[in-house]
Amino acid sequence: MLSAEQLKKVGNFDQSTIDGLSDAIGAGIDAVSAAGALSLTTYLTELTVSGTKAYTLAAPTVAGQRKRIVCVSAASTPLGTVTISSPDDTAGFVCSTTFTFTTVGQAIELVATSGLKWRAVRVVRAGVKATITAGVDVLTGLNLHQVYSLAVDGTDAGTGAGGLPNGSAVGERCSIVCELAANTPIGSLSGTYIGMFGTAYTAVGAIGVVASTTVVGDCALLEWTGSAWLVVYQNGCTLS
Repeated sequence: MLSAEQLKKVGNFDQSTIDGLSDAIGAGIDAVSAAGALSLTTYLTELTVSGTKAYTLAAPTVAGQRKRIVCVSAASTPLGTVTISSPDDTAGFVCSTTFTFTTVGQAIELVATSGLKWRAVRVVRAGVKATITAGVDVLTGLNLHQVYSLAVDGTDAGTGAGGLPNGSAVGERCSIVCELAANTPIGSLSGTYIGMFGTAYTAVGAIGVVASTTVVGDCALLEWTGSAWLVVYQNGCTLS
């Protein structure tokens, strides 16, 4: 990334040229705490999220344009939702329309395609989405957590809006873990999954119980392939 001084030299100190280069490659740091539109002319936006905030990122203006958004502060039950205009819809590169920042360190990096759509090339996950009651809690848009921690009380099935959101960047990882199991627990979380041999599945299940014995710590480690969550490792739970 070029500094402001380097941009001046590359642009031959002509301000219109410098402005055009700045738009194309992104430059500078934008510190944002208030809700609203994020800058397209700065490469890095640092979010200070306090409480519930709504942000928007407009469609890119130049192919190859880059944008990185990172949460640098999170307080007061933080929930900062960034709505992405013109997200990439190319098979294998489908980008989420929203990203919800709740934890310091969560970040996304976007690059504009030739069709002027935002493609997610890197997603940095952080934090724990704790005490999820499968079948009750909505997970839509909560796509930047490193860990999804389930509280399974009886038969709990997270489906539809309560299922695991898709990833946006190839290689991003998350995990599912059982933190509480009670009352003959049988938990499951729907999603788009594949096993190590390429078989497609729609749920990670049998969470919280093994041979009628209550188990805390059942888990699955997942990696996004561009089209599904690859189950890299699983302990206790099953795929169906």
